Amino acid sequence: MQDILAGLRIIDSTTAVAMPTAMHIMADLGAEIIKVESHTLTRDETGPYADNDPGDEPWNRDASFQHLHRGKYSLTLDLKTAEGIKAYKELARVTDVIVENNRAGTMDRLGLGYGEIRNLKPDIIYFSNTGFGHTGPWKRYAGIGSMLELICGLSQFTGYPDEGTPRRVGAAWFDLHVAWMAVFAIMAALHYRSDTGKGQWVDFAMYQIGVSTLGDAILDYSINGRNGRLMGNRHPVHAPYGVYRCQGDDKWIAIGIETDEQWVSLGSILGNGLMDNPKFEDPLSRKHHEDELDNYIAEWTGDKNAEVIMKTLQEAGVPAYPVKNTKELLTDSHMEARNFYERFTHPPESGIGIRAYVSRPWRMPEMPSVIHRPAPRLGEQNEHIISDLLGWSDAEVSKLYALDVMGKIPSNTFERKPVNLEAAVDEGTIAEIDPDFKETLRYQ
Repeated sequence: MQDILAGLRIIDSTTAVAMPTAMHIMADLGAEIIKVESHTLTRDETGPYADNDPGDEPWNRDASFQHLHRGKYSLTLDLKTAEGIKAYKELARVTDVIVENNRAGTMDRLGLGYGEIRNLKPDIIYFSNTGFGHTGPWKRYAGIGSMLELICGLSQFTGYPDEGTPRRVGAAWFDLHVAWMAVFAIMAALHYRSDTGKGQWVDFAMYQIGVSTLGDAILDYSINGRNGRLMGNRHPVHAPYGVYRCQGDDKWIAIGIETDEQWVSLGSILGNGLMDNPKFEDPLSRKHHEDELDNYIAEWTGDKNAEVIMKTLQEAGVPAYPVKNTKELLTDSHMEARNFYERFTHPPESGIGIRAYVSRPWRMPEMPSVIHRPAPRLGEQNEHIISDLLGWSDAEVSKLYALDVMGKIPSNTFERKPVNLEAAVDEGTIAEIDPDFKETLRYQ
């Protein structure tokens, strides 16, 4: 069965997390994604390395790179050279979409902005992702996903009231929201082009995506004038609503009550006289006595297994679920039943072997999507793209290598060292090391 995006070619001139994620999603759907990168710059590596071993070519073993750039082709071009610019423009002529996430104005200075490319390919879809867009007083500001949750307002709520200090979520939270919305925007532009024959420039701002996810908080202020505050794990209206310690080391259960029916079900299971206590007789009273209510629940959960609690409460119609760590997520029976983690076997020469990758959060039997190939080695498809696709002669290809316009080894290599795992445990950076993880994840 043919991939839904088969025949679509995209130039991926992006780094970091958000746009590379959007591009590997489209690669899973069958698009031909050509990652144009430079061997004269440090490759987009954030670690860790497969088996904590950088190997002889660490730039080709980085785990984050393998995940973010799966299914793509690699073309190395130094865009600070006339030859690199020429090759990029020729590739643009036979491309449907260009995606870039440089600071506003960068591509224009290179002579590769939308206006220039549109003259070469009038129906091109040119997608520019920046932190704050190409207009407005902040257009030249740098924007990265790990900081967007603060400026977008999420951190107004993510912290504990008794501390009075906002907390980050802990990861580049908005990058994945941005990635999915980018796929939507690109697909919308492609749909418009199929109807009209016209391409367009998409000016895409991460800041606006972040703000868009705070809809209820923005709505509450715009309608009621109420400005939210730090609320820890609690809900601004409902109670009980929190995370409670369970049996075992660092084991927790999340419980959220939103209706009277759920409250009655919870009370019948907990006992403890909750249903007879006038402090908890209605939602407002429960909210006013939330601390005392949380103590009752924590006393009940404290000596019980989180999975058992979840099953007991869920069967009674009460929303509850354990707080899972990474290992528990990767071995989750429900995720396994839905084939959410896609196991991919890397070529033997990579030394990476079998790995499990996060796939796609949907099942569409009539529109399959899979990981088609591993992330490319640096410059792996240089000859294929320049010679076979663009038709350059062997002499011209050799000249690109001789002028250092193309390459397959980074110009600025430096020693990459394995992570000291024991020290990471001592520092609290990671919780534990599982020496049997390959057996656990069926990599053998």
